[in-house]
Amino acid sequence: MILDSDIIIDFLKNDKKIIERISKIKEEESLKTTTINVFELLNGFLALNKKETFLLEFINNLKVLNFNFEASEKAAEIFNELRSNGEEIDHLDLFIASIAITNKEKLFTRNKKHFNRIKELEIEEIEN
Repeated sequence: MILDSDIIIDFLKNDKKIIERISKIKEEESLKTTTINVFELLNGFLALNKKETFLLEFINNLKVLNFNFEASEKAAEIFNELRSNGEEIDHLDLFIASIAITNKEKLFTRNKKHFNRIKELEIEEIEN
C-alpha cells in the first residue's frame, strides 16, 4: 500500500484515525510511498522552515517506489486520456498514480477528487 503525502502528514500530526488504519495495513502488507511523495513532503517542510528529522525517520521505515520509465509511459497514457476528457489533474498526482498502477499497489489518500478520475488506480479511502 502506498501512503500519499496527505496521509503521511496526518500520521505525523498524530491523527488517531490514520494511525489506527496504518497500523492495520502494516499487519497485512508493507507500507510504501513514492519519490514524488517524498519530494512533496520535503518541499513542504522546507517551505515552512520545519525540521524534517521526524519525517525522515518515518520515510526511512517505508519502501520508496521510484518514478521510472514504465511509470513515465503510464503517466503519459493517463495524461492524454484525462486531457481528452477535459479532466486534467496536477502532474505530481499523475506521477504518484502511475507509480501505484505500474507497481500494482493501492494508494491510501484523502485526495479522492483528483485520483478518482484515474480508472485503473485502486484507492484506499478514509472518511474525513
